[in-house]
Amino acid sequence: MIQRQFSLLWHVFYAAVFLTVLSPFSLAATPSKDSSILTVVPEYRDRITRNFNPFTLLSMPTTHEFIFEPLIIFNSLQNNKPEYRLATSYRLSRDLRRLQFTLRRDILWSDGKPFTANDVLYSYNLLEKHPELDTNAIRTQLKKVRKINQYEIEIELKQPNALAAHQLVLQPIVPKHQWEKIKDPVSFTNPTPIGTGPFTRITAMDAKHYQQCRNPHYWQADKLKIDCLRYPLVKNNDDFIARIVTGEFDWTGSFIPDIERHYASYSEDFHYWLPPASTISLMFNFKLADSELRHTIEKVEFRRAISMLVQRQLLIDIAAFGQGVPSLYASGMSQRFTMWADPEITEKYRPYMTFNPQLAADWLDYLDLTDKNNDGWRDLPSGKPLTLSILTPSGWTDFNTTALLLAEMLEDAGIRTRHIQTGFEEFAERLSYGDYVAALTNYPQGLTPYKYFNSGFNSAYQAPQYPRYAKHYFQDNEIDKLLAAFPTASTVSERQKIITQLNQRVASQQITVPLFNTVQFYQYNTQRFTGWFNEHNPVASPLVWPQAPERLLHVLALRPKEASH
Repeated sequence: MIQRQFSLLWHVFYAAVFLTVLSPFSLAATPSKDSSILTVVPEYRDRITRNFNPFTLLSMPTTHEFIFEPLIIFNSLQNNKPEYRLATSYRLSRDLRRLQFTLRRDILWSDGKPFTANDVLYSYNLLEKHPELDTNAIRTQLKKVRKINQYEIEIELKQPNALAAHQLVLQPIVPKHQWEKIKDPVSFTNPTPIGTGPFTRITAMDAKHYQQCRNPHYWQADKLKIDCLRYPLVKNNDDFIARIVTGEFDWTGSFIPDIERHYASYSEDFHYWLPPASTISLMFNFKLADSELRHTIEKVEFRRAISMLVQRQLLIDIAAFGQGVPSLYASGMSQRFTMWADPEITEKYRPYMTFNPQLAADWLDYLDLTDKNNDGWRDLPSGKPLTLSILTPSGWTDFNTTALLLAEMLEDAGIRTRHIQTGFEEFAERLSYGDYVAALTNYPQGLTPYKYFNSGFNSAYQAPQYPRYAKHYFQDNEIDKLLAAFPTASTVSERQKIITQLNQRVASQQITVPLFNTVQFYQYNTQRFTGWFNEHNPVASPLVWPQAPERLLHVLALRPKEASH
Protein backbone atom coordinates (compact mmCIF):
# COMPACT_ATOMS: atom_id res chain seq x y z
CA MET A 1 0.00 0.00 0.00
CA ILE A 2 2.67 2.49 1.01
CA GLN A 3 4.80 1.76 -2.06
CA ARG A 4 1.80 2.48 -4.33
CA GLN A 5 1.18 5.78 -2.51
CA PHE A 6 4.83 6.80 -2.86
CA SER A 7 4.79 5.95 -6.55
CA LEU A 8 1.74 8.14 -7.07
CA LEU A 9 3.23 11.01 -5.06
CA TRP A 10 6.48 10.73 -7.02
CA HIS A 11 4.71 11.11 -10.37
CA VAL A 12 2.55 14.00 -9.17
CA PHE A 13 5.55 15.84 -7.67
CA TYR A 14 7.74 15.20 -10.70
CA ALA A 15 5.05 16.54 -13.04
CA ALA A 16 4.63 19.66 -10.89
CA VAL A 17 8.36 20.36 -10.93
CA PHE A 18 8.65 19.65 -14.63
CA LEU A 19 5.80 22.00 -15.51
CA THR A 20 7.35 24.70 -13.33
CA VAL A 21 10.60 24.65 -15.26
CA LEU A 22 10.68 26.25 -18.67
CA SER A 23 11.66 24.47 -21.84
CA PRO A 24 15.35 24.73 -22.74
CA PHE A 25 14.24 26.59 -25.83
CA SER A 26 12.25 29.27 -23.98
CA LEU A 27 15.08 31.15 -22.27
CA ALA A 28 13.42 34.55 -22.40
CA ALA A 29 14.87 36.60 -19.58
CA THR A 30 18.10 38.47 -20.15
CA PRO A 31 20.69 39.32 -17.53
CA SER A 32 21.37 42.90 -16.55
CA LYS A 33 23.00 44.95 -19.28
CA ASP A 34 25.43 46.28 -16.70
CA SER A 35 28.07 43.57 -16.53
CA SER A 36 29.27 44.71 -13.10
CA ILE A 37 25.95 44.07 -11.31
CA LEU A 38 25.92 40.63 -9.64
CA THR A 39 22.46 39.08 -9.15
CA VAL A 40 22.36 36.94 -6.01
CA VAL A 41 19.72 34.79 -4.31
CA PRO A 42 21.00 34.01 -0.79
CA GLU A 43 17.59 32.92 0.51
CA TYR A 44 13.87 33.18 -0.08
CA ARG A 45 11.79 36.00 1.38
CA ASP A 46 8.08 36.70 1.60
CA ARG A 47 8.71 40.37 0.90
CA ILE A 48 11.43 42.97 0.63
CA THR A 49 11.74 45.38 3.53
CA ARG A 50 14.25 48.15 4.08
CA ASN A 51 15.81 46.41 7.07
CA PHE A 52 19.60 46.34 7.32
CA ASN A 53 19.91 45.93 11.09
CA PRO A 54 22.65 43.27 11.39
CA PHE A 55 21.47 42.21 14.84
CA THR A 56 18.03 40.98 13.80
CA LEU A 57 17.08 37.76 12.06
CA LEU A 58 14.76 39.78 9.81
CA SER A 59 17.46 41.84 8.08
CA MET A 60 17.85 41.56 4.33
CA PRO A 61 20.11 38.65 3.28
CA THR A 62 22.93 40.86 1.95
CA THR A 63 23.42 42.72 5.25
CA HIS A 64 26.18 40.69 6.87
CA GLU A 65 29.67 40.76 5.34
CA PHE A 66 28.56 42.96 2.41
CA ILE A 67 27.59 45.97 4.56
CA PHE A 68 29.16 45.02 7.89
CA GLU A 69 32.56 43.45 7.40
CA PRO A 70 33.73 41.11 10.19
CA LEU A 71 36.97 41.31 12.14
CA ILE A 72 38.15 37.95 10.80
CA ILE A 73 36.77 35.24 8.53
CA PHE A 74 37.87 31.71 9.41
CA ASN A 75 38.19 29.82 6.14
CA SER A 76 36.48 26.46 6.55
CA LEU A 77 38.06 24.97 3.41
CA GLN A 78 41.58 25.99 4.44
CA ASN A 79 41.81 24.33 7.85
CA ASN A 80 40.14 27.31 9.50
CA LYS A 81 42.82 29.70 8.30
CA PRO A 82 42.14 33.26 9.58
CA GLU A 83 41.43 35.70 6.75
CA TYR A 84 41.96 39.08 8.38
CA ARG A 85 39.44 41.80 7.59
CA LEU A 86 38.83 44.65 10.09
CA ALA A 87 41.41 43.02 12.34
CA THR A 88 45.01 42.33 11.32
CA SER A 89 45.79 39.81 14.06
CA TYR A 90 44.53 38.26 17.27
CA ARG A 91 46.25 36.76 20.29
CA LEU A 92 44.90 34.40 22.96
CA SER A 93 46.43 34.44 26.43
CA ARG A 94 48.08 31.31 27.82
CA ASP A 95 45.29 30.76 30.31
CA LEU A 96 42.75 30.99 27.43
CA ARG A 97 40.86 33.76 29.22
CA ARG A 98 41.85 36.88 27.29
CA LEU A 99 41.70 37.63 23.61
CA GLN A 100 43.30 40.67 21.99
CA PHE A 101 42.39 41.97 18.53
CA THR A 102 44.66 44.36 16.63
CA LEU A 103 42.57 46.44 14.25
CA ARG A 104 43.35 47.54 10.73
CA ARG A 105 44.32 51.20 10.41
CA ASP A 106 43.08 53.70 7.84
CA ILE A 107 39.66 52.12 7.37
CA LEU A 108 36.77 54.52 6.88
CA TRP A 109 33.07 53.98 7.40
CA SER A 110 30.99 54.52 4.29
CA ASP A 111 30.15 58.05 5.49
CA GLY A 112 33.86 58.90 5.57
CA LYS A 113 34.43 58.77 9.32
CA PRO A 114 37.32 56.67 10.71
CA PHE A 115 36.87 53.16 12.04
CA THR A 116 38.51 52.68 15.48
CA ALA A 117 38.46 50.52 18.58
CA ASN A 118 35.60 52.69 19.87
CA ASP A 119 33.30 51.10 17.30
CA VAL A 120 34.32 47.58 18.25
CA LEU A 121 33.99 48.29 21.96
CA TYR A 122 30.57 49.83 21.44
CA SER A 123 29.34 46.91 19.29
CA TYR A 124 30.19 44.29 21.91
CA ASN A 125 28.91 46.35 24.83
CA LEU A 126 25.62 46.92 23.02
CA LEU A 127 24.74 43.30 23.75
CA GLU A 128 24.81 43.87 27.50
CA LYS A 129 22.25 46.64 27.21
CA HIS A 130 20.12 44.77 24.66
CA PRO A 131 20.44 40.97 24.96
CA GLU A 132 17.74 40.61 22.29
CA LEU A 133 20.37 41.64 19.74
CA ASP A 134 22.67 38.74 20.59
CA THR A 135 21.72 36.35 17.77
CA ASN A 136 25.17 34.69 17.84
CA ALA A 137 25.27 33.96 21.58
CA ILE A 138 28.28 36.23 22.05
CA ARG A 139 27.25 37.13 25.62
CA THR A 140 27.78 33.54 26.71
CA GLN A 141 31.52 34.19 26.22
CA LEU A 142 31.97 37.83 27.28
CA LYS A 143 32.98 38.92 30.75
CA LYS A 144 34.45 42.31 29.90
CA VAL A 145 35.62 44.23 26.84
CA ARG A 146 38.15 47.02 27.15
CA LYS A 147 39.94 49.34 24.79
CA ILE A 148 43.74 49.21 24.95
CA ASN A 149 44.29 51.99 22.40
CA GLN A 150 42.65 53.25 19.22
CA TYR A 151 43.53 50.06 17.36
CA GLU A 152 43.53 47.34 20.00
CA ILE A 153 40.84 45.82 22.17
CA GLU A 154 40.94 43.07 24.76
CA ILE A 155 38.09 40.69 25.53
CA GLU A 156 38.03 38.90 28.86
CA LEU A 157 36.15 35.61 28.65
CA LYS A 158 33.78 34.15 31.22
CA GLN A 159 35.62 30.85 31.02
CA PRO A 160 38.72 29.55 29.23
CA ASN A 161 38.03 28.94 25.55
CA ALA A 162 40.65 28.04 22.97
CA LEU A 163 38.10 28.55 20.16
CA ALA A 164 36.53 31.78 21.38
CA ALA A 165 37.68 33.83 18.39
CA HIS A 166 35.66 31.66 16.00
CA GLN A 167 32.45 32.71 17.71
CA LEU A 168 33.34 36.27 18.73
CA VAL A 169 34.09 37.38 15.17
CA LEU A 170 30.48 36.67 14.22
CA GLN A 171 29.55 39.83 16.11
CA PRO A 172 28.55 42.61 13.67
CA ILE A 173 30.66 45.75 14.11
CA VAL A 174 28.55 48.91 13.72
CA PRO A 175 29.53 52.62 13.76
CA LYS A 176 29.27 54.07 17.26
CA HIS A 177 28.66 57.59 15.94
CA GLN A 178 25.43 56.37 14.28
CA TRP A 179 24.13 53.71 16.65
CA GLU A 180 24.66 55.57 19.93
CA LYS A 181 21.95 57.98 18.74
CA ILE A 182 19.41 55.20 18.17
CA LYS A 183 16.87 55.09 21.01
CA ASP A 184 15.65 51.55 20.32
CA PRO A 185 18.27 49.46 18.46
CA VAL A 186 16.09 46.35 18.80
CA SER A 187 13.33 47.70 16.54
CA PHE A 188 15.64 49.92 14.46
CA THR A 189 15.56 48.84 10.80
CA ASN A 190 18.70 50.76 9.76
CA PRO A 191 17.20 51.89 6.44
CA THR A 192 20.27 53.90 5.42
CA PRO A 193 23.16 51.75 6.63
CA ILE A 194 26.68 52.95 7.35
CA GLY A 195 29.18 50.14 7.06
CA THR A 196 32.76 49.13 6.31
CA GLY A 197 31.87 46.42 3.78
CA PRO A 198 32.07 46.63 -0.02
CA PHE A 199 28.37 47.32 -0.75
CA THR A 200 26.76 49.88 1.57
CA ARG A 201 24.59 52.11 -0.65
CA ILE A 202 21.00 51.05 -1.29
CA THR A 203 20.47 52.62 -4.71
CA ALA A 204 17.13 51.04 -5.64
CA MET A 205 14.34 49.23 -3.84
CA ASP A 206 10.79 48.24 -4.66
CA ALA A 207 8.49 45.29 -4.03
CA LYS A 208 10.37 43.10 -6.52
CA HIS A 209 14.05 43.79 -5.92
CA TYR A 210 16.70 45.95 -4.32
CA GLN A 211 20.17 46.99 -5.39
CA GLN A 212 23.16 47.50 -3.10
CA CYS A 213 26.18 49.32 -4.52
CA ARG A 214 29.78 50.22 -3.80
CA ASN A 215 30.97 51.74 -0.56
CA PRO A 216 32.78 54.90 -1.75
CA HIS A 217 35.38 54.45 1.00
CA TYR A 218 35.92 50.67 0.84
CA TRP A 219 39.41 49.78 2.04
CA GLN A 220 39.95 47.13 -0.67
CA ALA A 221 38.43 49.11 -3.54
CA ASP A 222 41.30 48.03 -5.81
CA LYS A 223 40.33 44.36 -5.42
CA LEU A 224 36.59 44.87 -5.79
CA LYS A 225 35.50 44.46 -9.43
CA ILE A 226 31.76 44.16 -8.80
CA ASP A 227 29.89 47.48 -8.64
CA CYS A 228 26.55 46.34 -7.20
CA LEU A 229 24.64 43.39 -5.80
CA ARG A 230 21.08 42.89 -6.98
CA TYR A 231 18.63 40.82 -4.94
CA PRO A 232 15.44 39.96 -6.84
CA LEU A 233 12.58 38.84 -4.62
CA VAL A 234 12.28 35.05 -4.79
CA LYS A 235 9.49 33.71 -2.60
CA ASN A 236 9.81 29.95 -2.93
CA ASN A 237 11.49 27.04 -4.66
CA ASP A 238 9.04 26.88 -7.56
CA ASP A 239 9.64 30.56 -8.30
CA PHE A 240 13.39 30.00 -8.10
CA ILE A 241 13.45 26.97 -10.42
CA ALA A 242 11.32 28.72 -13.04
CA ARG A 243 13.65 31.72 -13.14
CA ILE A 244 17.16 30.31 -12.73
CA VAL A 245 17.04 28.58 -16.13
CA THR A 246 16.43 31.94 -17.85
CA GLY A 247 19.89 33.13 -16.85
CA GLU A 248 18.51 35.85 -14.56
CA PHE A 249 20.65 34.84 -11.57
CA ASP A 250 24.45 34.76 -11.22
CA TRP A 251 25.04 33.28 -7.76
CA THR A 252 22.50 31.16 -5.87
CA GLY A 253 22.19 28.37 -3.33
CA SER A 254 18.88 26.51 -3.51
CA PHE A 255 17.54 23.02 -4.07
CA ILE A 256 17.01 22.02 -7.72
CA PRO A 257 15.52 18.57 -8.33
CA ASP A 258 17.40 16.48 -10.89
CA ILE A 259 19.87 19.34 -11.20
CA GLU A 260 21.62 18.08 -14.34
CA ARG A 261 18.37 17.87 -16.28
CA HIS A 262 16.59 20.89 -14.85
CA TYR A 263 19.52 23.29 -14.70
CA ALA A 264 22.97 22.34 -16.01
CA SER A 265 21.68 20.99 -19.33
CA TYR A 266 20.12 24.33 -20.23
CA SER A 267 23.38 26.16 -20.84
CA GLU A 268 27.12 25.51 -20.82
CA ASP A 269 27.34 28.54 -18.48
CA PHE A 270 25.15 26.92 -15.79
CA HIS A 271 27.27 25.17 -13.17
CA TYR A 272 26.90 23.78 -9.67
CA TRP A 273 28.88 22.24 -6.85
CA LEU A 274 27.27 20.16 -4.11
CA PRO A 275 29.71 19.76 -1.19
CA PRO A 276 28.59 17.44 1.64
CA ALA A 277 26.37 19.07 4.23
CA SER A 278 24.76 18.36 7.58
CA THR A 279 21.61 16.56 8.62
CA ILE A 280 17.92 17.26 8.07
CA SER A 281 16.04 16.14 11.18
CA LEU A 282 12.54 15.94 12.56
CA MET A 283 12.41 17.65 15.93
CA PHE A 284 9.65 17.65 18.52
CA ASN A 285 8.59 20.43 20.87
CA PHE A 286 9.41 19.43 24.46
CA LYS A 287 7.54 22.40 25.93
CA LEU A 288 4.30 21.77 24.07
CA ALA A 289 1.25 23.31 25.78
CA ASP A 290 -0.81 20.11 25.36
CA SER A 291 0.42 18.24 28.43
CA GLU A 292 -0.68 14.75 27.42
CA LEU A 293 0.86 14.98 23.96
CA ARG A 294 3.98 16.53 25.52
CA HIS A 295 4.30 13.61 27.98
CA THR A 296 4.08 11.23 25.02
CA ILE A 297 6.78 13.10 23.11
CA GLU A 298 8.99 13.08 26.20
CA LYS A 299 9.15 9.27 26.15
CA VAL A 300 12.24 8.10 24.27
CA GLU A 301 10.34 4.98 23.14
CA PHE A 302 7.93 7.20 21.21
CA ARG A 303 10.70 9.07 19.41
CA ARG A 304 12.44 5.80 18.56
CA ALA A 305 9.19 4.35 17.24
CA ILE A 306 8.78 7.37 14.97
CA SER A 307 12.36 6.95 13.79
CA MET A 308 11.75 3.29 12.91
CA LEU A 309 8.72 4.26 10.80
CA VAL A 310 10.89 6.36 8.47
CA GLN A 311 12.01 5.01 5.10
CA ARG A 312 15.01 7.27 4.73
CA GLN A 313 16.18 6.25 1.27
CA LEU A 314 12.70 6.98 -0.11
CA LEU A 315 12.88 10.48 1.36
CA ILE A 316 16.16 11.03 -0.47
CA ASP A 317 15.00 9.48 -3.74
CA ILE A 318 11.79 11.53 -3.90
CA ALA A 319 12.21 14.71 -1.83
CA ALA A 320 15.92 15.27 -2.53
CA PHE A 321 16.07 13.63 -5.99
CA GLY A 322 18.87 11.38 -4.79
CA GLN A 323 20.98 14.25 -3.43
CA GLY A 324 21.97 12.88 -0.02
CA VAL A 325 22.54 9.76 2.09
CA PRO A 326 20.42 8.28 4.91
CA SER A 327 21.43 9.40 8.39
CA LEU A 328 23.61 6.78 10.01
CA TYR A 329 24.09 8.23 13.48
CA ALA A 330 21.16 8.44 15.92
CA SER A 331 22.69 11.64 17.29
CA GLY A 332 22.27 13.33 13.90
CA MET A 333 26.00 13.87 13.51
CA SER A 334 26.87 14.22 9.82
CA GLN A 335 28.56 11.40 7.94
CA ARG A 336 31.21 14.01 7.05
CA PHE A 337 32.65 13.21 10.47
CA THR A 338 33.01 9.44 10.25
CA MET A 339 36.47 9.67 11.82
CA TRP A 340 34.88 11.15 14.96
CA ALA A 341 32.31 8.35 15.32
CA ASP A 342 32.71 5.44 17.73
CA PRO A 343 31.64 2.29 15.78
CA GLU A 344 30.21 0.70 18.94
CA ILE A 345 27.88 3.65 19.50
CA THR A 346 26.86 3.60 15.86
CA GLU A 347 25.98 -0.10 15.98
CA LYS A 348 24.24 0.15 19.36
CA TYR A 349 21.68 2.65 18.06
CA ARG A 350 21.55 1.54 14.42
CA PRO A 351 18.28 -0.44 14.95
CA TYR A 352 16.49 2.79 15.81
CA MET A 353 17.70 4.32 12.54
CA THR A 354 16.42 1.37 10.51
CA PHE A 355 12.94 0.94 9.03
CA ASN A 356 11.13 -1.55 11.28
CA PRO A 357 7.38 -0.86 11.29
CA GLN A 358 6.47 -3.95 13.34
CA LEU A 359 8.78 -3.08 16.24
CA ALA A 360 7.63 0.53 16.03
CA ALA A 361 4.00 -0.61 16.27
CA ASP A 362 4.84 -2.78 19.28
CA TRP A 363 6.41 0.18 21.07
CA LEU A 364 3.45 2.42 20.30
CA ASP A 365 1.17 -0.26 21.74
CA TYR A 366 3.42 -0.50 24.80
CA LEU A 367 2.92 3.25 25.34
CA ASP A 368 -0.88 2.70 25.17
CA LEU A 369 -1.08 4.68 21.95
CA THR A 370 -3.73 2.36 20.55
CA ASP A 371 -6.95 2.69 18.56
CA LYS A 372 -9.49 3.02 21.37
CA ASN A 373 -12.62 3.73 19.32
CA ASN A 374 -11.97 1.44 16.33
CA ASP A 375 -11.77 4.31 13.81
CA GLY A 376 -8.43 3.12 12.43
CA TRP A 377 -6.32 5.80 14.17
CA ARG A 378 -4.19 5.60 17.28
CA ASP A 379 -5.24 7.61 20.31
CA LEU A 380 -3.50 8.99 23.39
CA PRO A 381 -3.88 7.00 26.65
CA SER A 382 -6.83 9.19 27.66
CA GLY A 383 -8.65 8.36 24.44
CA LYS A 384 -8.04 11.76 22.91
CA PRO A 385 -6.91 11.51 19.26
CA LEU A 386 -3.16 11.34 18.70
CA THR A 387 -2.41 13.95 16.05
CA LEU A 388 1.03 15.11 15.00
CA SER A 389 1.57 18.23 12.91
CA ILE A 390 4.81 18.83 11.01
CA LEU A 391 5.77 22.48 10.44
CA THR A 392 7.89 23.55 7.44
CA PRO A 393 8.64 26.84 5.65
CA SER A 394 6.49 27.32 2.56
CA GLY A 395 8.44 27.26 -0.66
CA TRP A 396 11.13 24.91 0.66
CA THR A 397 10.30 22.15 -1.81
CA ASP A 398 12.58 19.46 -0.39
CA PHE A 399 11.38 20.12 3.18
CA ASN A 400 7.72 20.19 2.17
CA THR A 401 7.94 17.01 0.13
CA THR A 402 9.80 15.33 3.00
CA ALA A 403 6.98 16.34 5.37
CA LEU A 404 4.33 14.95 3.03
CA LEU A 405 6.20 11.65 2.78
CA LEU A 406 6.66 11.49 6.55
CA ALA A 407 2.93 12.05 6.97
CA GLU A 408 2.23 9.04 4.74
CA MET A 409 4.70 6.90 6.66
CA LEU A 410 3.21 7.79 10.04
CA GLU A 411 -0.38 7.47 8.83
CA ASP A 412 0.45 3.98 7.57
CA ALA A 413 1.14 3.16 11.24
CA GLY A 414 -2.16 4.71 12.36
CA ILE A 415 -0.84 8.14 13.44
CA ARG A 416 -2.88 11.11 12.22
CA THR A 417 -0.48 13.62 10.72
CA ARG A 418 -0.93 17.15 9.38
CA HIS A 419 1.54 19.12 7.34
CA ILE A 420 1.57 22.85 8.08
CA GLN A 421 3.40 25.32 5.84
CA THR A 422 4.05 28.94 6.80
CA GLY A 423 6.22 31.76 5.53
CA PHE A 424 9.77 31.53 6.84
CA GLU A 425 9.38 34.46 9.25
CA GLU A 426 6.33 32.84 10.84
CA PHE A 427 8.10 29.46 10.82
CA ALA A 428 11.06 30.89 12.75
CA GLU A 429 8.78 32.76 15.14
CA ARG A 430 6.66 29.71 15.91
CA LEU A 431 9.76 27.69 16.70
CA SER A 432 11.14 30.51 18.85
CA TYR A 433 8.01 30.56 21.00
CA GLY A 434 7.30 26.83 21.05
CA ASP A 435 4.13 27.08 18.98
CA TYR A 436 4.40 23.77 17.12
CA VAL A 437 4.33 20.00 17.64
CA ALA A 438 7.04 18.81 15.22
CA ALA A 439 9.13 20.58 12.61
CA LEU A 440 11.87 19.94 10.08
CA THR A 441 15.22 21.68 10.30
CA ASN A 442 18.73 21.47 8.94
CA TYR A 443 21.85 22.56 10.83
CA PRO A 444 24.94 24.74 10.32
CA GLN A 445 28.28 23.10 9.67
CA GLY A 446 31.75 23.41 11.12
CA LEU A 447 35.19 21.89 10.82
CA THR A 448 34.33 19.43 13.59
CA PRO A 449 31.04 17.96 14.86
CA TYR A 450 31.12 20.49 17.72
CA LYS A 451 29.24 23.17 15.80
CA TYR A 452 26.37 20.77 15.12
CA PHE A 453 26.10 19.59 18.72
CA ASN A 454 26.52 23.10 20.13
CA SER A 455 23.97 24.82 17.87
CA GLY A 456 21.52 21.93 18.06
CA PHE A 457 21.59 20.94 21.74
CA ASN A 458 23.05 23.75 23.87
CA SER A 459 20.20 24.89 26.12
CA ALA A 460 21.66 28.42 26.14
CA TYR A 461 20.52 28.75 22.51
CA GLN A 462 16.84 28.17 23.25
CA ALA A 463 16.08 31.86 23.86
CA PRO A 464 13.92 33.55 21.17
CA GLN A 465 16.73 35.59 19.61
CA TYR A 466 18.72 32.54 18.52
CA PRO A 467 18.21 30.55 15.30
CA ARG A 468 15.89 27.56 15.11
CA TYR A 469 18.33 24.69 15.66
CA ALA A 470 17.87 24.08 19.43
CA LYS A 471 14.20 25.03 19.55
CA HIS A 472 13.12 21.52 20.52
CA TYR A 473 13.64 22.79 24.13
CA PHE A 474 15.10 19.49 25.34
CA GLN A 475 17.58 20.26 28.11
CA ASP A 476 20.32 18.07 29.51
CA ASN A 477 22.88 19.41 32.00
CA GLU A 478 25.41 16.76 31.02
CA ILE A 479 25.24 17.82 27.37
CA ASP A 480 25.72 21.46 28.39
CA LYS A 481 28.77 20.51 30.48
CA LEU A 482 30.34 18.57 27.62
CA LEU A 483 29.73 21.45 25.22
CA ALA A 484 31.34 23.87 27.67
CA ALA A 485 34.37 21.58 28.03
CA PHE A 486 35.15 21.19 24.32
CA PRO A 487 36.57 24.69 23.69
CA THR A 488 39.02 24.34 26.59
CA ALA A 489 40.30 20.92 25.55
CA SER A 490 43.95 21.32 24.63
CA THR A 491 44.57 18.04 22.78
CA VAL A 492 42.98 16.21 19.87
CA SER A 493 42.36 13.14 22.03
CA GLU A 494 40.50 15.20 24.63
CA ARG A 495 38.30 16.74 21.95
CA GLN A 496 37.69 13.30 20.42
CA LYS A 497 36.58 11.96 23.79
CA ILE A 498 34.11 14.82 24.30
CA ILE A 499 32.58 14.34 20.84
CA THR A 500 32.23 10.61 21.55
CA GLN A 501 30.41 11.40 24.79
CA LEU A 502 28.16 13.93 23.05
CA ASN A 503 27.39 11.44 20.30
CA GLN A 504 26.49 8.80 22.90
CA ARG A 505 24.42 11.17 25.05
CA VAL A 506 22.33 12.59 22.22
CA ALA A 507 21.87 9.22 20.49
CA SER A 508 20.84 7.43 23.69
CA GLN A 509 17.99 9.89 24.17
CA GLN A 510 17.02 10.15 20.49
CA ILE A 511 16.44 13.88 21.05
CA THR A 512 15.64 14.42 17.39
CA VAL A 513 14.88 12.00 14.57
CA PRO A 514 17.69 12.41 11.99
CA LEU A 515 16.45 11.75 8.47
CA PHE A 516 19.21 12.23 5.92
CA ASN A 517 22.43 14.06 5.21
CA THR A 518 21.90 16.58 2.48
CA VAL A 519 24.33 18.60 0.38
CA GLN A 520 25.21 22.28 0.25
CA PHE A 521 23.38 23.91 -2.62
CA TYR A 522 25.49 26.21 -4.79
CA GLN A 523 24.85 27.28 -8.38
CA TYR A 524 26.81 29.78 -10.47
CA ASN A 525 26.44 31.27 -13.93
CA THR A 526 29.67 31.88 -15.89
CA GLN A 527 28.00 33.89 -18.65
CA ARG A 528 29.09 37.25 -17.24
CA PHE A 529 31.58 36.56 -14.42
CA THR A 530 34.73 34.53 -13.80
CA GLY A 531 36.65 33.60 -10.64
CA TRP A 532 34.02 31.29 -9.18
CA PHE A 533 34.96 28.97 -6.32
CA ASN A 534 34.27 25.34 -7.16
CA GLU A 535 35.65 21.81 -6.78
CA HIS A 536 38.53 22.79 -9.09
CA ASN A 537 39.10 26.13 -7.33
CA PRO A 538 38.27 25.43 -3.66
CA VAL A 539 39.58 28.71 -2.24
CA ALA A 540 36.83 28.98 0.37
CA SER A 541 33.22 27.96 0.93
CA PRO A 542 31.27 28.95 -2.20
CA LEU A 543 27.95 29.49 -0.47
CA VAL A 544 26.01 32.72 -0.85
CA TRP A 545 23.89 32.02 2.25
CA PRO A 546 23.78 34.63 5.04
CA GLN A 547 25.35 32.08 7.42
CA ALA A 548 28.48 31.78 5.23
CA PRO A 549 31.03 34.55 6.01
CA GLU A 550 33.39 33.33 3.28
CA ARG A 551 30.97 34.75 0.72
CA LEU A 552 32.84 38.05 1.17
CA LEU A 553 36.05 36.37 -0.03
CA HIS A 554 34.11 34.96 -2.94
CA VAL A 555 32.68 38.27 -4.15
CA LEU A 556 36.16 39.84 -4.02
CA ALA A 557 37.44 37.05 -6.30
CA LEU A 558 34.80 37.59 -9.02
CA ARG A 559 35.53 39.50 -12.21
CA PRO A 560 33.20 40.65 -14.99
CA LYS A 561 34.21 38.77 -18.12
CA GLU A 562 34.91 41.90 -20.10
CA ALA A 563 37.28 43.06 -17.34
CA SER A 564 39.08 39.73 -16.97
CA HIS A 565 40.99 39.93 -20.23
